[in-house]
Amino acid sequence: MGKKKVRWLPSSRFEPQTERALYEHMVTRDNYHTLDRREVLDLIRGGEDSEVEFKIRLSNPDKIAMEICAMANSGGGAIFFGVSDTCRVEGLDNADRVEEELREICAHEILPPVHPFMNKVAFDNGRRILVLECDDRRAPHRMRDQRFYIRVGSIKREAEPDEVAELFHRYKPAGFEQIPWFDAAFDDIDEGLVWGYVRALYDGMVKLPDGFPTARVMQDMQLAVYQGKDYTPTMSGLLLFGKSKALEQTLPRSRVVASRFSGDSVTAPLVEQTIFVGNLGNLYERTESFVNRYVDLCETLPQRIVANRGVAERRALYPRKAIWEALTNALVHRDYGAREDWVRVLVFDRRIEIANPAITKGWQRPTVESYGVSIPNNPRLKSFFLNDAYGLKTVRGALPLIRREILRFTGREPKLTISPTEFRIELPGA
Repeated sequence: MGKKKVRWLPSSRFEPQTERALYEHMVTRDNYHTLDRREVLDLIRGGEDSEVEFKIRLSNPDKIAMEICAMANSGGGAIFFGVSDTCRVEGLDNADRVEEELREICAHEILPPVHPFMNKVAFDNGRRILVLECDDRRAPHRMRDQRFYIRVGSIKREAEPDEVAELFHRYKPAGFEQIPWFDAAFDDIDEGLVWGYVRALYDGMVKLPDGFPTARVMQDMQLAVYQGKDYTPTMSGLLLFGKSKALEQTLPRSRVVASRFSGDSVTAPLVEQTIFVGNLGNLYERTESFVNRYVDLCETLPQRIVANRGVAERRALYPRKAIWEALTNALVHRDYGAREDWVRVLVFDRRIEIANPAITKGWQRPTVESYGVSIPNNPRLKSFFLNDAYGLKTVRGALPLIRREILRFTGREPKLTISPTEFRIELPGA
């Protein structure tokens, strides 16, 4: 009999259609909680898989902690104590003591703690088992040594760095920017950029002792973490202050692809296409320079355009502030969990399109006006990027500013296209 898939929640139960004869011999005794007996037998008969694990006894607390951590990171499931790998019910000598030890493991050996639901079940032959259920509501979980574990089928294993990143992206998309980027080393950080930021921020008012470690400064800014033997930059730290070569190797998803077409569609001849890699400041300035090669960026609309609206010009005109803000939005608010996608800037004869991977779970098509209140996907990136000490010429105003500036220059609305995986803005030129 196959097992029915369920989402493991403490209050959840499912009702597989099994014959009453399969579970009539099971009884509950003493203080053992009533468990859906049909579910227990159905799961035991089905064997181990990604959601079910069997243990004869609790003999190695460290390995059991890893098993629980892996299960909680992989959608949840149940561990049966007192059942062999061959689906034979062996029973436990002291189920109460096992439960107590498991609660200690879940509370103190796994971070954040796992809050399991445990049932003790007795058979009429005197054998007793304990079933630990856990869910994924507080995932991702790690061990005290900062290792993450996942289940692949019925096998537990340590998660690779990219899988750790995926765990954070899956369960905590808003905090994905803060994960330690294990593929990078602290040598990948441009220390000159870090200290340039610190000096500009405090303007000489704060003096640190000579030789003060750059890693400590970044840890204080929550852009690096100490991993027992060395410091590891977070994704935000690498994006803000990383060396270009390091970003190209360890975080290629951060690139910007800029294209210029001789016409008004992607079917027109391609004049130039450039791939930019580097930290966010580098990407911002190089992308703006690319755009500026093919269009004119202005603070105000020239009088020659006001007097000759409708007359074709060789180069389109755009409000500088709108381009700055559109690039800022693409770099700061993009979904850095999307491994196979990146920011794209397309320059046409009479418009510019900027597209980026977006976190839009439960999305709905908004209007430009609805963005007056900002709820950033990457708040730490945004805070550093827009700080004057970071050294970029940026503006603040989000999509309302872009709309206002484009309307002032062209009399037309910018066009937004939003899907569950992409945000695209089209800016008409004057």
